[in-house]
Amino acid sequence: MRGILLLLNSIFALLAFVLIGLGIYIKVDNKFSAVLDKLTDISNFEGQSLGFLAFVLIGGGIVTLLISLSGCLGALWYSRCLLYMYAIILGIVMVIELAGFILAFAYKSKLESVYRNSLKTVFINAVQKNQTQVMNAFHDLEFALKCCAVNGIVDYTSAGQDAPSWCYLHQEGCSNVIIDSLRKNLPIIGGTLGSVLLLELLGFIGAILLAVALKTLPDLEGSSNPREVNPDILLNRRRNYHSFA
Repeated sequence: MRGILLLLNSIFALLAFVLIGLGIYIKVDNKFSAVLDKLTDISNFEGQSLGFLAFVLIGGGIVTLLISLSGCLGALWYSRCLLYMYAIILGIVMVIELAGFILAFAYKSKLESVYRNSLKTVFINAVQKNQTQVMNAFHDLEFALKCCAVNGIVDYTSAGQDAPSWCYLHQEGCSNVIIDSLRKNLPIIGGTLGSVLLLELLGFIGAILLAVALKTLPDLEGSSNPREVNPDILLNRRRNYHSFA
């Protein structure tokens, strides 16, 4: 069980670095979320900005790294205190991730109203009120996603506006591009989160079992250094147990 815990927490640590790196990448390189941030700031766009995703990934990576370190130390030092603390924190994280797992699929059904209708309202207001700043943000969105307006070039013609030149090359509406992208990615995110939950559940069970097992080994209690532990103690106890059985 000790070996399994060390292996699981090594995977958690690797996953933590991946999450932190991915969060940094999204923060510095994702034009899509940056444009939505801008639209949210300068208009009444009701769609949830995706810029927060980078901070969620970075924060989640740091928390995961700290959890993995406490699990590794608890297993190496035979520390019941660290193991119980690891199990408690892991249990809390699992509840939060399970809620996020459920919300990810519940949010999928709301993509149509959030992005298509809300984005359409902002576009119409920007055209009617000649909101140059908002229209510039729309053009940035069109350029980044290779799309046109909200539902296509018809949005410009129905408003009596000349469509930008790129609309004749990329005629698909930006709302379709955004919704399709999110619909494809949400199941991937949900599946990945489900796999992580399974690993965390194994780590939670392993930590509890190891901590309970250590309770029957008073010779190991109070040891704060793995080098202070005499491996012969464990071997003799195993031999005595099997002889008794």
